[in-house]
Amino acid sequence: MVFSESFLAEILSNLNPDSLDVLLGTPLPVDAFVRLTTYNDWNNINWLIDTKKRLNQYLYYAQQEHIRIKINLEIDVGLHRGGFEIAKDFVEAVEIIKQNSQYIELTGLMGYDGHVPYVPFYINKERSIRKTFVRVQELYGQFVDELKKHYGVKAMSTMTFNSGGSHTYFYYSDYKSITPVNDIAVGSGFLAPKQFSDLIELGHQPALFLSAPVLKKIESSKLPHAEKLSALVNIWDPNLKTSYFMLSGGWPGELVGPVGLKRNHWWDENDLGYTNQLPNQSILSSSDENNLNVSDFVFYHPWEGDGMLCFKKLVLYKENSIVGEWDTYKGGN
Repeated sequence: MVFSESFLAEILSNLNPDSLDVLLGTPLPVDAFVRLTTYNDWNNINWLIDTKKRLNQYLYYAQQEHIRIKINLEIDVGLHRGGFEIAKDFVEAVEIIKQNSQYIELTGLMGYDGHVPYVPFYINKERSIRKTFVRVQELYGQFVDELKKHYGVKAMSTMTFNSGGSHTYFYYSDYKSITPVNDIAVGSGFLAPKQFSDLIELGHQPALFLSAPVLKKIESSKLPHAEKLSALVNIWDPNLKTSYFMLSGGWPGELVGPVGLKRNHWWDENDLGYTNQLPNQSILSSSDENNLNVSDFVFYHPWEGDGMLCFKKLVLYKENSIVGEWDTYKGGN
């Protein structure tokens, strides 16, 4: 599953086409679709379609260019982030595809269940989550049942019915008898960023960290505009006594090492966590007992796995040594 035009372009340019069977995780504007059809083996992509309007845009281009494209319909199974509902529009979209089978082929459905873990009721939350999960399967099943009215058993057997995610994939094994889903997407779970810390209980381990070196160390830090109060502040909270100014900063993550570092709230005018975390000499604080010095590295657990997109390379660390580097993809979102 891929989410951006530039990432797709790099995949099509560098990977063996025989290994590709790509499902878009988001609908792309038709002009992005047109640009991507200039790449070799572009038809290994299953294009995600969320509305009749977008379907007709893709169909028009296919008709003009005399090509055949693979279409996957996005369906709404409770997230309410767009996609077809089990109603008139979905049926009409399927009929459009059937009537123009020389130009478009339906390869399946995608119904993301990202809302499932966030039930608003906290009395027996796990029970509420599972009830919501079951409802997703019921809704998904209604779409599949509708498709059966238009496609035979052989065609249905080749379709991909995608759902799931890092927060829900582990529920599917308990509901094999009722789920129509045959393809589960997992991305962040492989890296376990901070917003997926609950996965650690399932055996996941954080595998991605951001790091930056200390540029300056001020052992008796002073507060701008309140220099005379600095000594009292440092007695009140010894973990503010030493200031470290970082090379760059503002990283999208939580401090994890060395232990004892904190953001200095006297420099932050609010609780949002980003004030003075600009990408130039952001400030961190600690006690003078922290054996951290200039050129030592500070580590952050990124909020999202996409934090890697800020960087050109990933440094591979294994068993107390650096064992290699990986390039991140060269495009932007």
